[in-house]
Amino acid sequence: MTIVTVFFDVGWDVVAIVTPIYSFTGIQYYLADPLALKAVAGNRALFSKNVEVYEKVIGFFGPNLVTTEGETWSRLRKLVNPSFSETSIRYVWEQSVRLVNEMFEADQWAGKTTPIKHAPDLTKEITLLIIGAVAFGQETHWEAASATLPAGHQMKFQEAVTIVSEGLFFRVGMPSFVWEGLFFRVGMPSFVWGNNETRKRIGLGGIASWGWLGPKMKKIAIAFAELEQYMEEIIIEQSSNGSQDRQDLISQLVRGSGEDAEDRLSMREVIGNTFIFLIAGHETTANSLAHLWGLLALEEDKQEKLYSHITAVLGDKQPVYEDISSLNLVLAYFYESLRLFPPVINIPKYAAKDTTIPAMPAVADDGVTQLDPLAKPKSLFVPKGTEVSLSVPGLHYNREFLGQFAVEAVPSF
Repeated sequence: MTIVTVFFDVGWDVVAIVTPIYSFTGIQYYLADPLALKAVAGNRALFSKNVEVYEKVIGFFGPNLVTTEGETWSRLRKLVNPSFSETSIRYVWEQSVRLVNEMFEADQWAGKTTPIKHAPDLTKEITLLIIGAVAFGQETHWEAASATLPAGHQMKFQEAVTIVSEGLFFRVGMPSFVWEGLFFRVGMPSFVWGNNETRKRIGLGGIASWGWLGPKMKKIAIAFAELEQYMEEIIIEQSSNGSQDRQDLISQLVRGSGEDAEDRLSMREVIGNTFIFLIAGHETTANSLAHLWGLLALEEDKQEKLYSHITAVLGDKQPVYEDISSLNLVLAYFYESLRLFPPVINIPKYAAKDTTIPAMPAVADDGVTQLDPLAKPKSLFVPKGTEVSLSVPGLHYNREFLGQFAVEAVPSF
């Protein structure tokens, strides 16, 4: 039984799991029903995020859109949203085209057929370089020259970003004192922990950075502190010298703030939100791209169809931002790949008070039984404090809407 077939097996698009371990009420609901999903996702006041959990998991750099709710979330969304304009999307496009062209001009690729043993290794490298440019304004290149280590740093920027992205699991999964050094900082002189807030608060003062947990943990601890220090330096530079001509995300967050404190992001808020976009944009984009490559490799006729579509639109010219609307088949292929392999599996919420949600019977996984077209949703009682998880795969593989092909391993695009 998988997270998708469990809905078919029980015959409903809402599944209840009773457990005394992970839920305040002992009940967890998993939803694959569009009506139930809409009811939960559309009411942030009634179904909130568990901000305490999110803050522990990804709030160590500062408040952000994921770790907040209510008025704080609304304020952050208002201040962050203008940074995601069409100008920003165009900049992402231009940097992506530039870096991919550099990749194909490199010795490893130029005029050669190069086998890819593990697609995510390549897609992670591509997306990391793109994010370095569009999020942090760094000058990234596929075959970068050996950069000099900046003064006051132990690690180059790109190395720090790579290690942080790959080491997030360890940072989240281990107790905070391992990284922050709370037990060992008491009574120690300040020079032991460094001379700025970053090195005192994260990583370099922690047990992990002393090497007691091994060289890998030490490198991860240093990388987190290094990345935050780099972000602080970028913000200070942009605040002092101006960032009117820069299109990267962190510069837009800095200059998009108003005069009043309420209309201005603090340094911690800029860093916290930039980090979230780094994490959200790197692993998810890289894995989604790798999944699409895998599907196209398995269905060569679809690969050829997509290639013909692209050449018909572009001809011999380089792609430009204005071509997006014409590359509709590329977008359709991405959508189908994201449906089959969603980067986010569950979106957890919890009920702020006693309420109800609608629930419909599921279409059985026997290829025969269909949903009664006259069936009406049932009202399901949800006690206050109940965890309600929106099952993205459950929705994406819902047979009520996608029929027999919903659960095919490699469906026709």
